[in-house]
Amino acid sequence: MSSVSSVAVSSTTDAYGNSYTTAISNDSLDSSDFIELMLAELQNQDPTEPTDSSKMLSDQLQINTLQTNIAMTEAMQTLTSTFAQTAISSASQLIGAVVENGDTGDDGENIQYLVSSVEVSDDGVNLKAYEITDVQDNYYTSTFSSADDLIEGGQDDEDSLTITDSEGLSYTFDTYGKTYQELSDEINEVSSLEAAIFQTSDGDYQMSISNLGGSSYITQNGTNISFSKSQSTIVSSTLTVIPQSSVLSVS
Repeated sequence: MSSVSSVAVSSTTDAYGNSYTTAISNDSLDSSDFIELMLAELQNQDPTEPTDSSKMLSDQLQINTLQTNIAMTEAMQTLTSTFAQTAISSASQLIGAVVENGDTGDDGENIQYLVSSVEVSDDGVNLKAYEITDVQDNYYTSTFSSADDLIEGGQDDEDSLTITDSEGLSYTFDTYGKTYQELSDEINEVSSLEAAIFQTSDGDYQMSISNLGGSSYITQNGTNISFSKSQSTIVSSTLTVIPQSSVLSVS
């Protein structure tokens, strides 16, 4: 038995002393192997049944075509995988963002969605998001040692604190001689406002004030309460799948 590259060629000799090929084996022929195999076949052909060279060339062409198709398929698979990885990497930057896709509510206003995750499907990249139903303004005071502490800078009979809610309605609270707990209780009497006093991890206390709808603000007259402000979103419990291609705006 002789071998051509990784090709195993079996031959035998007939009664007249002529050597010819009886079998070949290889799991993965390439073009160079085939050419060497064809030369070996020609050298060892049965003179009574000469090899059809045109058929061998046709076979070689088919092998070349098959190898080309396999290479193209592998290249396309690699390209598809690379595209999917790039797409998911790009889309993942939208997690936590607020997007619009042209959907409108009953009031005709654009619906906003908060993106929670992304996925790649046969149809492309999709965003998993929740509809934003409202926003909430949150205010936090600086810390104080006790809920019964007197309000800082609120010890004049004209001192006050005014909160204007998201509807533009203003509520003024006198602070003269009042504690943080008393102020919190008065704020909670307004339906659009919510106040609470809580203990921090350091053992101190803070007061929080919140208002749904956003666009609220606080002004002070004589008081010296230090506030920090943040805004949170209120979302529905229903998950919405949005094709990334349909996104019109991102914020």
